[in-house]
Amino acid sequence: MKVKSLAALAALGMCLSSVTVWSLTKPRPEGELTEVGAEDPTLVNQPTSPSHPGAQFTTGKTLMMEGRVGHAKLSSEKDNQTMLLVNVTADSAGATNTASPLNLAIVVDRSGSMKGKRLQNALDGARGMVRRLRDGDVVSVVAYNQTAEVLVPPTTIDSFARDRVSAALASVVAQGDTCISCGIDEGMAQLRQRSGMIDRVLLLSDGEATAGVRDVEGFRAIGSRIRNMGASISSVGVDVDYNERVMNTLAVESNGRHHFVENAADLPRVFDQELDTLQKSLAKNAEVVVDLMPGIEVERVFDRTFRREGRKLVVPLGGFSAGEEKTLLISVRVPRGAAGERPIADVHMTYDDLSSGGVLGQKGDCQGKLSALLTVNPADASELDPFVSTRMLRSQTAAALTEANELFATGRSEEARRKLGARLDELKKERAATIARAPSPAKAKLDADFEKQSSALGEANDGFATPPAAGAAPDSDRKGRAQVRTNATKALDFGF
Repeated sequence: MKVKSLAALAALGMCLSSVTVWSLTKPRPEGELTEVGAEDPTLVNQPTSPSHPGAQFTTGKTLMMEGRVGHAKLSSEKDNQTMLLVNVTADSAGATNTASPLNLAIVVDRSGSMKGKRLQNALDGARGMVRRLRDGDVVSVVAYNQTAEVLVPPTTIDSFARDRVSAALASVVAQGDTCISCGIDEGMAQLRQRSGMIDRVLLLSDGEATAGVRDVEGFRAIGSRIRNMGASISSVGVDVDYNERVMNTLAVESNGRHHFVENAADLPRVFDQELDTLQKSLAKNAEVVVDLMPGIEVERVFDRTFRREGRKLVVPLGGFSAGEEKTLLISVRVPRGAAGERPIADVHMTYDDLSSGGVLGQKGDCQGKLSALLTVNPADASELDPFVSTRMLRSQTAAALTEANELFATGRSEEARRKLGARLDELKKERAATIARAPSPAKAKLDADFEKQSSALGEANDGFATPPAAGAAPDSDRKGRAQVRTNATKALDFGF
């Protein structure tokens, strides 16, 4: 794929979050930088014959940061578009259980639609999570319908507190409307009562907001407030009637996660999964600063909330558990100019390092530089880096899933299937060419990435295959609605 085709790529689709570019590098001492072309056999992500060493760096320890320029060589005779990819991976061999205490606010929907087994399973999941919390962790529990009620104020866990918290959940009754924002606001208030911990809101909902904040932009602002207080939200959508756009937005804006639980009996498993992730936390408050060199202009920042500070892009990534990966993808314009090395950006990441005894005040810090080589011979311009290409293609797959959901929701199921089919055909064409450009040790990983995308598109196509007949029972489109929620969750993963 040549430079001239990148504009079409960059214009396609909204990128949503968390399967990331595969990174096969080993951790290095914090701050040590390795450029492409160094004599190091661990750098299996590099091209077989690197065309410009400054187009890639790898640095870090607890959090490993890898940076890439989409095109190592660009024409000096014209303005160019290219991409910057930053991939951050938490050390998978880090501490299995951080000593940093958790501050968890469990926010449970108790509106009328939760009546019966659904509410019971949610409360059982909460009880199970409380039983598995470590001594010294803090938990609060909020139940909401049209208003919010604090069932358990912030409580430090010990052998006696576990029983008290479980007993406090016995009196919850499902009734009334749904004010999701009321529950979140109260959960945030409970988190603020403690400091110096790993803060997380675990939100459960099975329906649309019928009171309080109801629009996606309003929930985007709520997610931003959670992120700014150093916390994140894990949203759990139950059954097929919740608003997946709201729940996804809360997760994306706060650098959290989203879970779709079609069967409420699976709620305890999701609660356990969240706790396992929290207990493997290695870093929090991660932030990447991309300092663009003079003349380099941003066209688009994918996936992520960011702010501008002059020529700097400041991008919060939030917390990381062991082995977790997150990416940042930016489309930039590089102006024509004299042949030779053109600096693109300095990239700097800071975070609270929890890997050594859970001391929240210990700061992690690493940085690297990215540049491209301007050449007078247009034939020497590079094709798009295969790892950047794969990440860009995931953005398009995420966009196709989201657009298909919108089509299906408006009754255009056949159009939704055509959209998915066209995307699958495009992916097949790109797959062989992209993998062919990758270094041999990474081909299998990239191929697996393409396979996940293909599988998601095929599953979505099947899920939309049989629209409900006219006059059918209200529950007859359940399969399609479940597919919409599944698509939204996978789109988030692909873009994150």
